[in-house]
Amino acid sequence: MNLQDVLDKVCNGMSDNKTSQKLNVSRVTFSKYRNGHSIPSDEILEKFIEVSGLNPVQVYMAAYAEKIQNPLVAEAFRNSEQFAA
Repeated sequence: MNLQDVLDKVCNGMSDNKTSQKLNVSRVTFSKYRNGHSIPSDEILEKFIEVSGLNPVQVYMAAYAEKIQNPLVAEAFRNSEQFAA
């Protein structure tokens, strides 16, 4: 799972505008997440988990994979299903 997969699940068919309102973040900020120009903070990741019901480990691993500069480690984070309980 990657961060875009997480964002898709968070949106759950809603527009990005409606989703940003539900998360209490600006539409511009949410757009930056969508476009890969910004990585959500841990506080926002917690909102993602709350809204989507996704496994917290998968959400954090997907986000942290985007932060990591080493492509091998990032790919291991993206494929972290074995860590999710």
